[in-house]
Amino acid sequence: MNGPPPGMRGGGGPPPGMGAGAGAPPGMRGNMQREIEMEMKTKQWIRFQNNKYAALKRKNKKKTTGSGETKGKKMMPPTLLRQLVKEHGDMSNKKFRKDQRVYLGALKYLPHALYKLLESMPMPWEQVKKVKVLYHISGAITFVHEQPLVIEPIYKAQWATMWIMMRREKRDREHFRRMRIPAFDDEEPPIDYSENVLGVPPLEAIRMELDEEEDEAIIDFFYDAKPLLKTKFVNGTTYRKWNMGIAQMANIHRMADLLLSEFEADKNYYYLFDHKSFFTAKALNQALPGGPKYEPLFRDDVREDDWDEFNDLNKIIIRAPIRTEYKVAFPQLYNNRPRKVYMIEYHHPALCYIKTEDPDADPFEIDPLINQIGPITGDAGDIDEEEWANLEIHAQPLLEEGPLHTPLTQSGIELYWAPKPYNQRQGKMKRAQDIPLVKSWYREHCPTSYPVKVRVSYQKLLKSYVINKLHHKPPKSVTKKSLFKTLKKTKFFEETEIDWVEAGLQLVRQGFNMLNLLIHRKNLNFLHLDFNFNLKPVKTLTTKERKKSRFGNSFHLCRQILRMMKMVVDCHVQYRMGHVDAYQLADGLQYLFAHLGDLTSIYSFKYRLMRQIRMCKDLKHVIYYRFNTGPVGKGPGVGFWAPGWRVWVFMLRGTVPLLERWLGNMLARNFEGRRSNNIAKTVTKQRVESNFDLELRFSVLRDILDMMPKQIGNNKSRAIMQHLSEAWRCWKANIAWKVPGMPAPIENMILRYVKSKADWWTNVAHYNRERIRRGATVDKTVCRKNLGRITRLWLKDEQARQHNYLKDGPYVTSEEGVAIYTTLAHWLESRKFSPIPFPPLSYKHDTKLLILALERLKQAYNVKSRLNQSQREELGLIEAAYDNPHEALTRIKKH
Repeated sequence: MNGPPPGMRGGGGPPPGMGAGAGAPPGMRGNMQREIEMEMKTKQWIRFQNNKYAALKRKNKKKTTGSGETKGKKMMPPTLLRQLVKEHGDMSNKKFRKDQRVYLGALKYLPHALYKLLESMPMPWEQVKKVKVLYHISGAITFVHEQPLVIEPIYKAQWATMWIMMRREKRDREHFRRMRIPAFDDEEPPIDYSENVLGVPPLEAIRMELDEEEDEAIIDFFYDAKPLLKTKFVNGTTYRKWNMGIAQMANIHRMADLLLSEFEADKNYYYLFDHKSFFTAKALNQALPGGPKYEPLFRDDVREDDWDEFNDLNKIIIRAPIRTEYKVAFPQLYNNRPRKVYMIEYHHPALCYIKTEDPDADPFEIDPLINQIGPITGDAGDIDEEEWANLEIHAQPLLEEGPLHTPLTQSGIELYWAPKPYNQRQGKMKRAQDIPLVKSWYREHCPTSYPVKVRVSYQKLLKSYVINKLHHKPPKSVTKKSLFKTLKKTKFFEETEIDWVEAGLQLVRQGFNMLNLLIHRKNLNFLHLDFNFNLKPVKTLTTKERKKSRFGNSFHLCRQILRMMKMVVDCHVQYRMGHVDAYQLADGLQYLFAHLGDLTSIYSFKYRLMRQIRMCKDLKHVIYYRFNTGPVGKGPGVGFWAPGWRVWVFMLRGTVPLLERWLGNMLARNFEGRRSNNIAKTVTKQRVESNFDLELRFSVLRDILDMMPKQIGNNKSRAIMQHLSEAWRCWKANIAWKVPGMPAPIENMILRYVKSKADWWTNVAHYNRERIRRGATVDKTVCRKNLGRITRLWLKDEQARQHNYLKDGPYVTSEEGVAIYTTLAHWLESRKFSPIPFPPLSYKHDTKLLILALERLKQAYNVKSRLNQSQREELGLIEAAYDNPHEALTRIKKH
């Protein structure tokens, strides 16, 4: 800072009121001056910072406290929403005419609402789940307005206890009956929540009975909806961060042990089976044993070198083929052209940790597996006890006064070697769908005892994992825009808290109303949408009705997603009504997520979803062959649905933007019509030919109307146009066209039309043939058409040549004819040729042969509906020959 601080005199003199000759010592006067300077600098810095961040503070204050219209809304009572949805049951009623457009407009956001509903689904250990919802004041749509944030270690431990309890239940229950899916009939309307579910006490959820002593650290919060909420172990009501002590983490780790991989701590187990190895194998187009196989990364043309003495196969000695493992482990050594390969660690430090099964064992005991030299006891060796006693030791062990271990030492060592997140004492909350439960299972080597289908499933899941790892990119920093915050600020949306099942029933009913309104808007009264979202015709449709009833993929994909969600909600409704217990509910959900390809036809409208269907099938194989072991046999009862649920949640998350765009376009077309109606159609490449033909026909039509009176012209124009088409077909077939009795001016006009069209047709054929010959880019369809045209032109020329030959030929002189005849006679004589006699005039099978020949001729006319003049004449001759075969036969033999 240059110069004195504000309020101080120049020259660094004493402040006002203090003379230069004051009685303070010189050192003290310097210190006081420095303190005053620092105080002034501090005030200036604070003032500068306040001015700098004043606008930001005002903005934050407005956000938190609110001013006028931006104040937070109060939560509405759930009965209000219940009444709204009940009143708007059948939206096709005329009294809801004004709300129908709102319902149809809400269809765009229906996929988002379904995604949020599936995301916040109740877990097996929850009886009733309350969720915050954001709803439109007309009851058009209901959004679940919360994220399922969980503490990762607790969430995994909860699902591990579900695994144990479900296996016990399946083992102990004699006949496990799977619930019916879909749970309700097609024509049964969605259950009314207030009448059928609200007053019914729910059955017990799946919960493991925790021991008050062993599980003391977690018994109070383990199965809570939001564990550790309002405690010092989380950051507050925002529920963003967690931290726990060793006792709690050790207890949770013990609970989750079944889902964790025992090999994760030992990195050497994953040698040539980690992602770097798989990346290298993919780049080299190799497949490691048990690993996935990919398409080649580099498709180079393999060109063989010229033969010389170095590549002579007789001189190359191949003692043994190089193993794939060598090629991947040492890519630069064993491959000709390694590209995009990774350096793989040959060996990690050996794991010297052995997990103890006994919780009461000494944490620092000596294990013979890793401690080859045992401890020296007092009686070992040749040293007497007196010598031991006289031995003077002047050193003391470190920390001799403290205990060697505490009750938590063993737990701490186990947590140190535990996989993530159990080796941490704090972390951030995660969404439930972001936590994989079985990923570590298929990253292990698949047991060879498993059937082929299971081993293939392991490989396919591993392939998906490697691809995701390879294509993973760090997230971009983008400004997040919250749809729900924007909607909540408007006057059209309110917030309340209701049961998840009620929210699901409302959304299913709203979705049904939206699709039904869209069907009725298009006046498709012959289509019926049932309550399980099957679209059925009520009668056999005509071709016109079939065309009219075509919906786009957006409508049908939305319908199939609604069908899926209806089945999920109905399963929970059956549980809440007491028809099935929690184990049957979990088993039904697992079956539903694993067999969506059978229960819905969702893949018909977006075939890419076959990936999710196959992945669920692979996950089912992996889970079943771990679950159904030992005393647990095959059959229903595997209720471990979280892995399959994750697949469909992620599918919906990815499909929502696409579906929103599709549905938005569809609704815009319905409300505003197609915008292309006002735009003149341009003559595209596909329409060039038909456009020329139409112009020609219109010119002929204009000429007809000009030369005739108006009344006669309108009547005769259609007949003349038919003659026009017939004349053109005759030209193409190389048949003479002549209509008896047709006026000469009209005939000349038709012939002029045929001539101009034939010239254009021929020129186009030759032009396209020249382009094809030159090697220009020509459509496949144009090539096919051109081949037909050229063939037709060649046939016309050939027929003309043969006709001219018969008319003017043969083009041979008399001398040439005599020479040809003489040569043929000499050749026949040299071959001792005897002529074949002509059949006699009275042959006994003559009539039968004639009838067969006539039948064959007549057969060609049976399939034709319209005949021209010459064909009708020929058919008359055939009929006459049928009536009098003997006379016809005599005429044939005579001529």
